[in-house]
Amino acid sequence: MPRIFGLNILATLVAGLAFWMVGALFYGVLFADLWMGLWGFDEADLARMETAMGMTMGIGFLLSIIFAGVLGFALKALKADGMMGAIKWAVFLWAGFVVTTMSYDMIYALQPVMLLIVDGAHTLTGFIVMAALLTVLDGVAAKD
Repeated sequence: MPRIFGLNILATLVAGLAFWMVGALFYGVLFADLWMGLWGFDEADLARMETAMGMTMGIGFLLSIIFAGVLGFALKALKADGMMGAIKWAVFLWAGFVVTTMSYDMIYALQPVMLLIVDGAHTLTGFIVMAALLTVLDGVAAKD
């Protein structure tokens, strides 16, 4: 399988797509109304979002691929051992960097705690899914 910087391209793309799909499930199906209400979006905001939907989804997909690539590098550097090791490191990285960074919005922008819970659950689920896929598809997607 072709690699870029040691990352299995296919495994990274699949993991990124999976993260993106977790987002579609969270924000498009499960928590769409709750999430939009917590942000306080009105009809004008929704209309603007719909106009930019294609570009937004494309950029979101690109960011998901970057997430998967960085997680693959991190799991390699941390020498994640097997599925449980990869998942534990993914949760650790999420707790140490992702949800703590997201907490700034709650603290300084006075966003509701529930928004942090929804967004945090999305990224946690996505990190676990990516770690599992990177492990299954290529032993954490990066090998020496």
